[in-house]
This record gives sequence, C-alpha cells and structure tokens, in this order.
Amino acid sequence: MEKYKEDQLAMCGRVATYLAEHASDLAVSEVAAQQAADVQTLYAQVAQARSGTARRTEDLTAAAQAAQQTLYDLLPALLGPLGRVAERLGDADLQAAVTLGSKQLRKLRPVPFASVVGAIMASAARPDVAPELAKQGLTAKALQPLTDALATFRTAQPAVRKTINERAVSGAALEDLLADLMDELRTLDEDMKAFKLLDRPLFDGYTQARKIIESGGRGSKSKPAAG
Repeated sequence: MEKYKEDQLAMCGRVATYLAEHASDLAVSEVAAQQAADVQTLYAQVAQARSGTARRTEDLTAAAQAAQQTLYDLLPALLGPLGRVAERLGDADLQAAVTLGSKQLRKLRPVPFASVVGAIMASAARPDVAPELAKQGLTAKALQPLTDALATFRTAQPAVRKTINERAVSGAALEDLLADLMDELRTLDEDMKAFKLLDRPLFDGYTQARKIIESGGRGSKSKPAAG
C-alpha cells in the first residue's frame, strides 16, 4: 500500500483500541456504540488479511534461503571432485562447468542459480561421471543432501514468487477493505459529535486518536482527522 494508506491503517488501529477501551462510555449512545463495534470488526478483518499474507511469504522465503545456504555450503564438496573427474575423462566441457567459484555462485539470481546447480547435479549423475565420483566416495547417497536442498529450493522459490503475486492481488483487496473501513469511520465521526455534549473528554480522546500520524521523512507529524 502507499504510505498515506499505511498511515490511515495505523490510525484505524489506534481508534479501534480507543473504542474498545471506552466501550462502556460509548454505550450512552446506542447508535455510536453499534457503529464503533462495526469499525472494530472491520479493522480486525483488515489487520488479519494483511498479516496472513505477510507471514506466508516470510515462511516460504525462509525455506528458500535455508536451502540456498545449504547449497552454498555443500557445492564445493562436489565441484572439487568433479574437476578431478573432468581431468581424468579429458572432458573440457565438464571442466568448464565446474570452475564456478563461491563468489560467482552468490552473485546469481535465484532462477539462474537453480539452473546452474541443476546442471552441475545432472553432470554428476552422468553414466560416465557417477562411477568416477563413486571412486572418491561421492555416491548418490552421499550427494543426497545436495539433491534434497536443490529440490527444496526449486519448490520454495516459485512458491515465494506466487505468494508475492497473491499479495499484490490481495493488496488491491486490502485497499478495498481499507476504503470500506474509512467510510465506516467517517460515519462514526458523525455519531461521535454528540459526545461534545454527552462526554467531552471522550470526544476529545477520540479526536486525538483519529488524527493521522504521517510516518517517514525527518519525523512524524499529525494531520487532522480529514481522511
């Protein structure tokens, strides 16, 4: 969401908290109390929609990053022996494929990284290469941690992109929910005006909570409750 909408949402959270803390005071006005309850319910929905997609993306990203780190750590254990196999077989193409350094691997974006590692693993499984690696103790069983890490990375990485796309779509839905919430809040603004007569401290506290605090920049500043 755009920054001013983030600020609106933060303000709605403060208002929802204020309303919950003063529910008994609001009961003086049945109309205001019901509208306040509607605002709190809708805010809870918006907050849940926002946090749920963020957590899913974080979990998937963590899985991809952990798998990638495993590959960074373990690949040198395969690349060195593969280089020796390439020398014994006189295979210049294989030799060229396994001369990647750690720094080069770390510079690769996720999709090229998965492709490069996949090609290395495919080379290790070649009928002429696998027996040579086995002579150095690198059997298919020994290489299983690399195979598993690559499979995890390939599974998690597209999932991360998919979830981010879902967040973009849900971001539009989230903004729609926020727009609805702001409409309900503006209705509550009208209902709360009665508390200038009924309970002035309550009204003043609501007005204070209703201010939008602009975040970012060189500091925060409040805006009147126009949004």
